[in-house]
Amino acid sequence: MSEILAPAGNMDMLKAAVVNGADAVYLGLSKFSARAKAANFDDNELIEAVNYAHLFGVKVYVAINTVIKNGEMDDALSAAMQALDCKVDALILQDLGLAQLIRSKRPTAVLHASTQMGVHNAEGAAVAKKLGFSRVILARETLLEDIIKIKKTVDIEVECFVQGALCIAFSGNCYFSSFVSGYSGNRGKCMQLCRKQYSTKIGRQSFDGYLLSAKDLMLGKKIARLIEAGVDCFKIEGRLRRPEYVAEAVRAYKKAICGNFDESDVIALKKVFNRGDYTDGHLTNPTNKVLDINICGHKGLRFGTVQKIVGKKATLSKALSKGDGIKFLRAGKEIGSASIVQNGFVTGFEGNVRVGDEIYITTDSQFNQNVLQRTKKLLVEVIADFDKAILILKCGNSQIQCEIVDAQPAIKAPITDKDLSDNFDKSDFFTVAKAVVSGAPSFMTKADFNELRRSAYKLLIDKILADYDAQMQIFDEKYYTMCDIISGKVDKILDGRTIYQVENPEQISPEMELIAVNPREYSVEYLSKFKPYFDRALLNLPIVARGKDMDILREIISKCDFCGFISNNLYGIELAKGKPILLGFGHNIINDVINAEKIYSLESDVALKNGYVYSEGNVPLMTFCHCEKKELANGCENCKGYDITLSYENRDFYLRRYKIYYCYGQLLNCATLDIKQKGAVKSFVDYSYQRTNGTTKGNYGRGLK
Repeated sequence: MSEILAPAGNMDMLKAAVVNGADAVYLGLSKFSARAKAANFDDNELIEAVNYAHLFGVKVYVAINTVIKNGEMDDALSAAMQALDCKVDALILQDLGLAQLIRSKRPTAVLHASTQMGVHNAEGAAVAKKLGFSRVILARETLLEDIIKIKKTVDIEVECFVQGALCIAFSGNCYFSSFVSGYSGNRGKCMQLCRKQYSTKIGRQSFDGYLLSAKDLMLGKKIARLIEAGVDCFKIEGRLRRPEYVAEAVRAYKKAICGNFDESDVIALKKVFNRGDYTDGHLTNPTNKVLDINICGHKGLRFGTVQKIVGKKATLSKALSKGDGIKFLRAGKEIGSASIVQNGFVTGFEGNVRVGDEIYITTDSQFNQNVLQRTKKLLVEVIADFDKAILILKCGNSQIQCEIVDAQPAIKAPITDKDLSDNFDKSDFFTVAKAVVSGAPSFMTKADFNELRRSAYKLLIDKILADYDAQMQIFDEKYYTMCDIISGKVDKILDGRTIYQVENPEQISPEMELIAVNPREYSVEYLSKFKPYFDRALLNLPIVARGKDMDILREIISKCDFCGFISNNLYGIELAKGKPILLGFGHNIINDVINAEKIYSLESDVALKNGYVYSEGNVPLMTFCHCEKKELANGCENCKGYDITLSYENRDFYLRRYKIYYCYGQLLNCATLDIKQKGAVKSFVDYSYQRTNGTTKGNYGRGLK
């Protein structure tokens, strides 16, 4: 049966996940976690978390899923080794360099390719497999047809997000926060600028609102199709959310796996967290609408309407309870809120509330209380044989035996089966399924009887954990380094020259000895226009290519004789196998562990020497799989492409549309990156995007946080 994987931002969330039936949990450490704002776990807390989860047979995956600087690598590697020594079941990694070091130092470690790595097709999964990953956590934008192909062609576990927040940027690879504030989402410190309000014009229409804010993902009704596709693990997002959210999401998806997910589960999920009444993302629709431009936070569940307003008091159509929380909506937009301080129909409120406004409950205090009161204990069989002076505890496949000391012949009230059961029921972890007393009637003092229970349960816990350890998965397959996989070398072609990236042949000038082509249209017909330059041109492969996109890219590679290819995602390494390959900035490399020709991440904050540095151009902050025009202005019939500007606080961010088979968008930085004077030996100069006023040094000088 497919695994349910739950988020654990703290110990309360972890326990909520375990109690409600999660098969595995994922959590972060004090450092190097993509959710730095979560409480996370220090070394002692990690041991406690692992022991608690393993006691109930629940796996623990530790996310060390940020990009790592050169100066941090030893610390990150040490953290990984410490986590493995704590017997976590797997590490979730984004940084290719860190993954290579862990694999070389601990060959048996189980590694999962983080969703930030962006695996979304069979070719990408194949490369992850070669690099020694046992599982790929798919990008949320992965199509069902690509999931099916991965499972049919690559022997690797597949994990799929089914519930929780969506990054509007493809696979969470976003540089918006980094370039605006210096705080990097790829390092767990996202400032959530996608949740701000923007304005734009499409034709003669103006739009204002949360124009980059995605709804929450909810695939409860699609689980049967994902099971049929072969998905191994269903992942719930939400390490920054509350324990009741974790509890309800786990409960709902356990039902979904059994085919019992229904509208009552949708209602429960909406109560604990609901952004935008949910979306099923891009699973079956490559350019699906995913935005909610009216509300960017928890919307809750529709509850009723406002019946009367007297001063700052509102009369509601239904009664609420003390501790509840509500929002007021008008025409879909939030216009007020209230925290309920007493039971009844009347409440004070904040905002401009009117009669007829809709009420959404965002905190149902009684519901939350009921959710958090759930418990879970392991069934144990207790046998006390006073003739042999032994106690036996059986729990699942684990069993211990210990000596009974200080027992005395009973004169009046010997220990009975019920006495044994009542005593051993006093446990946070176990409940007695069966208790049997045999042998001569015996008596123990209360203190001795309690000590027997405590010492026996300690032995049982140790045995359960030891039995779990003995069955843990280990990696024992052949693996390769990135340099092993990249058979086509580009070092002789590059020879330290500057790479100039262009969009069309008209941008090429005589001094450009080496060219990267970044087209608006990926097709043999369009790219054939670059034929006079093929001997010195590299094709920039897009960061995302799904379904029929891949057929077009295969045809291009076979028919257009470029001197090499820039891979911005693992799939590119497989797709262009045998051809000269340069690792692009889409691989997010900010360290020198991977000894292959590369363009460093857009977030590099020092002039690294062992690869190319993006030194000039309008940095693509995000890649979109949705269509902003389709979201706001409806329909895409007869669309010939478009460029629009999204404005925020007097900054204009240019949205560039390009096409493979499906359409994609790139949100470009409002200012041109210019670090030509920062000492980079090899420069990547990007002329392919529209120029804008103003320049920026990005993270140079202020550091990447």
